[in-house]
Amino acid sequence: MKREELLHLKEELKKEIEKRERIKELLQENHVQELITLTSTDYSKFIKDDYELLLKILKDYKVTNTNNIYVATSAYYTELILNDGLKNIYHYVPIDSEESETKNYVNIESGLLTQAWISEQAYDKRIVTSEFERNNIVLNPYNKSDNNNGYEEVRRDFFENTLKYGEEESKKLLLEKYPRLES
Repeated sequence: MKREELLHLKEELKKEIEKRERIKELLQENHVQELITLTSTDYSKFIKDDYELLLKILKDYKVTNTNNIYVATSAYYTELILNDGLKNIYHYVPIDSEESETKNYVNIESGLLTQAWISEQAYDKRIVTSEFERNNIVLNPYNKSDNNNGYEEVRRDFFENTLKYGEEESKKLLLEKYPRLES
């Protein structure tokens, strides 16, 4: 991400933290407590941790110029069933499985999904897994196609470390902590 983008994120996070602190102050006032009691309002939804605040900011923010760090979130092969018409059945396999014909990758900064196939001929697609994995940093935290293979955990680590130590140090820490997908 660009330096300006990181500075913008830090500034927006600071504003959100200030709002959160003001909400905490208001929650201590008698009138607000009475309102909460009368309306049975769950005020805990207003008190978010720093990462939840950052996710709120990132939801409407486009990060450009990423580090091209992805998490392989799933791998599968498709079985076509022709009994009652054409039906696709997806069989999810470990990320590094030789059986997979398709893999999904999510960029940890932008949150954008990329799908790649084992070969160009498969479904006439252009992105090939081996090329994608060779040209990008692809992490494989748990080698599982469920729970997005730890994507949220990796993303959280990246942004928390980036805000604390800077982007280069954060990248270094990720590469030390999580295994890369071997092509």
